[in-house]
Amino acid sequence: MEDEYKEIVRKFYEIYRPLQKKYNLRYHMHFSIYESEDDLIEIWEYSGETRGKCIVRAKETEEIDCYKRAIDELKNYKQEREEEEFVRHVRHCPEC
Repeated sequence: MEDEYKEIVRKFYEIYRPLQKKYNLRYHMHFSIYESEDDLIEIWEYSGETRGKCIVRAKETEEIDCYKRAIDELKNYKQEREEEEFVRHVRHCPEC
């Protein structure tokens, strides 16, 4: 179980760090020792010091499940951003 946790956290940061630098992202995490509280990972887009859109909100009963869900949502975010950038590029450079 501990090895799986380490691998999931490593994978989260492997996906998050490049996106953080490229899109100016910041995260907020809350993990509770009490079973009655859900664990939470939120990732926000920032413009300078101004918080913008929440791109990930993973709220689960287990910390590892938060990371797994955040990974999935980050992958979707990356794909959507890349598709938007491609469309923008094609519009500005039709002969490319």
